[in-house]
Amino acid sequence: MPDFTSAPLLLATAAYAEKTERSPLLYAWWALNLAVLIAVGYGAFRFITSWRAKRAPRG
Repeated sequence: MPDFTSAPLLLATAAYAEKTERSPLLYAWWALNLAVLIAVGYGAFRFITSWRAKRAPRG
């Protein structure tokens, strides 16, 4: 018959996450994604404002 008394201890040690060291390339990738997101947002803002300026006023 298996010994179930050590099962919680075994599960606790298996679930323990070791801290991993993040690569600087990961931070560079995040910075690039943030820059692209800001550029797309700014481009959409410029596109909408120029479109609204060219549009005939209502009323």
